[in-house]
Amino acid sequence: MANGTPVLGNVELKGRALVLAVTSAERAKRGTALITDALAGLVGSPLTTIETIEQAMAARAEGLTTSEPAPAIAPEVATPLVHAMLDRQYRATLDEPVGMLGDISPRAAVRTAAGRYRVAGWLKHLENRSSAHPEPNDPMATYDFTWMWRELGIEDLRK
Repeated sequence: MANGTPVLGNVELKGRALVLAVTSAERAKRGTALITDALAGLVGSPLTTIETIEQAMAARAEGLTTSEPAPAIAPEVATPLVHAMLDRQYRATLDEPVGMLGDISPRAAVRTAAGRYRVAGWLKHLENRSSAHPEPNDPMATYDFTWMWRELGIEDLRK
């Protein structure tokens, strides 16, 4: 969220059903408890379905998903919003453990020569994933990671 609050899932009203979509069993349990408490008897017992990434991708490819496409947002509106959100997310990530870095933070990793190279590889991975977006003008594809290289003091490793 804009104020830094993490989003743990999405809640959607579909007809007479309240749908909670999350990415883990722990989040499902927490979200269900929050909704049950907040709605105090206004909803029935939850029905749970678990879908693997492969199942979700297959359903999407077959056109079986029920969600409607998001409305188009003008790039001049979306880009600054998405870039600001990514700035906040990545700024926080610099101080959090990252699996690709051996579960240490990027700031801690750059304290050693080997760590500096691992962080450079991680940043290159982020940049490559971002630029691989099928739409070159998409806000995710146009995000500039330069500030992270500079802030971590490894601009010299950027090639």
